[in-house]
Amino acid sequence: MKYPKFINEEEYLSLHEGQSELELLKKFSSNLKLIHRLTTKNYTDLNLLIKEYLEVGVKIFSMEIGIVSKIDGEEYTICDVISPGDTLISGDKFELQGTYCREVIRSNSILGFPHVGKMDEMKSHPVYQNMKLESYLSAPIYKNNIIFGTLNFSSTSIRENGFSEYEKELISMLASSIGSFLVLKDKEEKLENAYKRIRKLTGYVAHDLRTPLGSIISIVDIFPDLDEDEKFEMLEELKKAASSGLEIVHSILEVSIVGDGKVSLDRDSFILSDIVNESIKENERRFKAASLSFVKSFDSSLVLVDKERIMQVFANLISNSLKYSKENSVVTISIKNDKGLTTFEIQNQVDEKKVSFSPRGVTESSSIGFGIEIISEILSLHSSELKIRKNEDIYIASFSLPIHHNK
Repeated sequence: MKYPKFINEEEYLSLHEGQSELELLKKFSSNLKLIHRLTTKNYTDLNLLIKEYLEVGVKIFSMEIGIVSKIDGEEYTICDVISPGDTLISGDKFELQGTYCREVIRSNSILGFPHVGKMDEMKSHPVYQNMKLESYLSAPIYKNNIIFGTLNFSSTSIRENGFSEYEKELISMLASSIGSFLVLKDKEEKLENAYKRIRKLTGYVAHDLRTPLGSIISIVDIFPDLDEDEKFEMLEELKKAASSGLEIVHSILEVSIVGDGKVSLDRDSFILSDIVNESIKENERRFKAASLSFVKSFDSSLVLVDKERIMQVFANLISNSLKYSKENSVVTISIKNDKGLTTFEIQNQVDEKKVSFSPRGVTESSSIGFGIEIISEILSLHSSELKIRKNEDIYIASFSLPIHHNK
């Protein structure tokens, strides 16, 4: 549609009849002070910031309704709102097509509609038909140069003298400030998550490396007093302890790389059962050495994944079943298709002496914790989630992926 000019100097020469330019400047100055107080206030809570911005905006623009929205594709979600009688509430979702904000997103600019009922293109709009909102002022909110949503104010009253350039600047300031806060909160959350990850990895190092390093030190201390046969045996033990420590270091590095988002997926379409069979084949000897057998039941399904990363998922899940299953037990692996999803599941009978479980079903063993951490990060990159549960002594791990259809 052809949008009206934000301010038409011929039609809206005076913002408010009877007010001089000096009076308008005084009002603008007063409004600037209100906004300055908002922008210099140290907010820690996003909801409080939005609420106060809306309260000030409703006052400044003499409107009835104030909304901060989040727009995701064609979905419009109210983040927070001020409206008479609470006719609108936070969390309400609408199709973008059915909102005035559709025009803001389409034009990618600040828009002011002083009298919607006079606009032939807007008279049939659902918002006008249902709520008779005559005036509307809105600015896009940008987060990292991408539109997050809108800051908008509306009223059933007509703005006889339109909107001024002052008001355009004021709503721009408010929207820009909200966007800056959103970016800042993202940075703070990333720093907090990074700090938590560092503490977690430090905990892993302190706990898991203590055992192999302690073994190495103990062997070195007694090594000079051993005879030749004992030295040969201790060298084997030394090699095992060093290998265990190296495996832990590799795991820590893998967790760090994947968790920091430094991994970019190289997706392609694969038959999931082919990838699983490849992982099983690589571990056949280990199954026999551990006195384990396995039963498999696979539905055929095509998935869009990074094969190398998904192989890591299977490698860790199968490795856990090999390490913590009872001898002479059976590991069951299945792939089942249902409602557009294919679900991989692995079950094994756990030796309770080797591993324990928390009330939430997540293993308390930090050794398994490494594997779980890596699996969870990789599946998250594939928009999936690892689910772990325990039924008596049966350990069950599963995740689902969308079935991919080649076009």
